[in-house]
Amino acid sequence: MKWRICAALLLLAACREAETPEAAVRRVLGELEAAAEARDVGAMKPHLSESYRDSQGNDRRAVLGLATAHFMRNRSIYLLTRVSELEIADAGASAVVLVALAGTPIHDPSALLGVRADLYRFDVRLRDEDGQWRVTSAEWQPASPADFQ
Repeated sequence: MKWRICAALLLLAACREAETPEAAVRRVLGELEAAAEARDVGAMKPHLSESYRDSQGNDRRAVLGLATAHFMRNRSIYLLTRVSELEIADAGASAVVLVALAGTPIHDPSALLGVRADLYRFDVRLRDEDGQWRVTSAEWQPASPADFQ
């Protein structure tokens, strides 16, 4: 009986469709969001490439340090994110991610008017590194509530 259950599970796993690159990138962005809300730098690490570099001169270690400092200054972190653009190419992926960052829950964009939140636009680059999509760079700038509509 046990071998039948194992065989059925193997068959189901084999029939399951492989995750598309777009779905994989969206999953990684979602996992980064969850790690930030949990204030868990350790959970962010596997999603950042060892070769991470941005135009501000930050490498992977510096970005993780910035996240750690933010988590230490803020007891509660709530995010509302929107992936407004996502493009997959041979060399990797690029995404525009809008992020509202607050100390209280943000349930939807309409709540941004009644909540004190920092709003950002992140231009993120990712690359498939041995089957794992990782962030290789990110640029950020202020966003407005209208960007989230």
